[in-house]
Amino acid sequence: MGDLRTTRTYLLLKNALLELLSKESFDSIKVNDICNLAMIHRTTFYSHFSDKYELLDYCINDIEAELTKNFEPGNYSTAKEFYSDLINHLLKYLGENKQFFKNMLNNNYSAGIITVFHNSAIKYITDLIEKENQAGKKFDVPPKIMAEFYSGAVTAIIMWWLKTNSKISEQDLCNYIVSLIFDGQK
Repeated sequence: MGDLRTTRTYLLLKNALLELLSKESFDSIKVNDICNLAMIHRTTFYSHFSDKYELLDYCINDIEAELTKNFEPGNYSTAKEFYSDLINHLLKYLGENKQFFKNMLNNNYSAGIITVFHNSAIKYITDLIEKENQAGKKFDVPPKIMAEFYSGAVTAIIMWWLKTNSKISEQDLCNYIVSLIFDGQK
């Protein structure tokens, strides 16, 4: 995406697809629908993307970049503080875009969105575990398994929260998740 026209085209196509996804299932959306809403000719679409699936992959990657750009694992004194900050960051982003993500999950294209959250969580959890390893803390479970386990649990709870349109606040959900990870059931 070098020049301004290409950047503009990508933005228009992305916004058109995301708007359509907030109203209908991905399977029912046609390339013509995307082009009409974006006011882009089909030939322009096909000069950038081979099909709507490639555009969707681009959109998902863009959402992942947006989600992760503002969260930098800092110097946390405890793992609990790290997880709390990570989960708060994810929930804040989701809360600001809750209707869109809920529609995505309910309109038959949840796999890509779930992968975005799962991969983001794995990246940050792995960073934390590696930092703790460098500080001398040893774990009984390999770091990759720990990262997969915790990111899977967090992702599943967040997807449930979105799909059910739960009235649990972002902060309360974060507190519940952190409590489950660190305190277990008492």
